[in-house]
Parts: sequence; structure tokens; C-alpha cells
Amino acid sequence: MPRTLRRPLWRWEPGPYLLVLILVVITSAIRPDLYPIAYWIAFAITVAAGAGLIVVIVLSFTRRSRNPDSQGILNSLDGIVTVPVPAMDAPATDAPPTPVLSTRRHQQAIDAALSWTGSATQAVLVPDATRWLGRRIRIAVHLVADNRPYHVGFLSDLATERYNDALRAHATDGRYALVVTRVVGEAGRRKIDVALGGLVAWADENQAH
Repeated sequence: MPRTLRRPLWRWEPGPYLLVLILVVITSAIRPDLYPIAYWIAFAITVAAGAGLIVVIVLSFTRRSRNPDSQGILNSLDGIVTVPVPAMDAPATDAPPTPVLSTRRHQQAIDAALSWTGSATQAVLVPDATRWLGRRIRIAVHLVADNRPYHVGFLSDLATERYNDALRAHATDGRYALVVTRVVGEAGRRKIDVALGGLVAWADENQAH
């Protein structure tokens, strides 16, 4: 069974809010008349954590938006480098074409991308992606059309376990894998396969650059 990767609590979006809430509950449970030292220590820690949370909130509104965002979704291709992954024939690799999951939720995005590219498509892979407020880590798949990314789903837990670390290593330098895809099916019921056979060799080759 593939291992499901999850974000640690300190990297989870609600994490800081939960920490402050827990500290408030702990502080309020301590009676200052019986345990004054413990109360004021807990109070000081809670105030510091609350101040830190306020700083994080203010910075999130004032700084430039991230691309990809905290959920691993690309807003544009500006500021990133896409590096093509050579496609390999299935007999030459132990990684056959991999289906993209959750495409039913992204049919409009798929149709929008195909309106520009026809049947020939490529996709950018973004590691460490999650759903909103989720901790489960997956690899987000974005079709590329008209120099724009269209989020169309995620890779499986098995593919995430196998490739996420390698993709992350390159994403920290702003480089993202561009893979060959195949879109099948009629409008409203389209499915997508991605060719990941050359991804390991791609990661090793680009690690040296």
C-alpha cells in the first residue's frame, strides 16, 4: 500500500490558529491565585504566540502572492522555469502512463486548455500540493495552454510517494517538470494520463545543473 504523505502540523494553514487557541484554553484553566508563576508564564507565551500570529496575518495581506500558492496551485507561469521531461516507451520503464485523479471536478479547465492546444497537451507538475485546509500531500497537475496553467487534478498517493521529493528539490529553485499528457474522452467526461517514465532520469540529470 502506498504511504499517504501529510504536511506536519507546523506547516498546516490552521496550525498557528489552533496553537493560539490551545494556549488560551490552557492559560484560562490555570488559577492565578493558586499558581501565579505558571499563570504568568502561560500568559506571556500566549501573548507572544498571539502577536506572532498577528504578524503572520498582516504579512500575508501585504506581501506579494505566492506562485504556486500555499495549496500548490499555479496562478501563472511567470517566475517559474518549466523543464521538459523526455517521454519514454512503456517497455523501457517500470512507470507506465499514470492517470490523473479528480479530473471530474476540473472538466471546465480541461476543456479550456484543449480549446487552445487541441489533443496535444503538456502538464506542469507541482509538488507538495494540498486541498484547502488539508494536510494530505499530493502532486498537482496543470495543463499548459496559451502560456497559462490550468489545474486539472492530482497524481495518486503512489506517484506522490515516488516523485514528490525529487520534484520538490527542483521546485525550491523555481524549476518544474513539464510532462507529456494524453487527454481522452468526450466533453464533460475527459480523463488524463501523464507520462512519468522519464521523471527519475530527469530529476537526476537536472540535479547536476
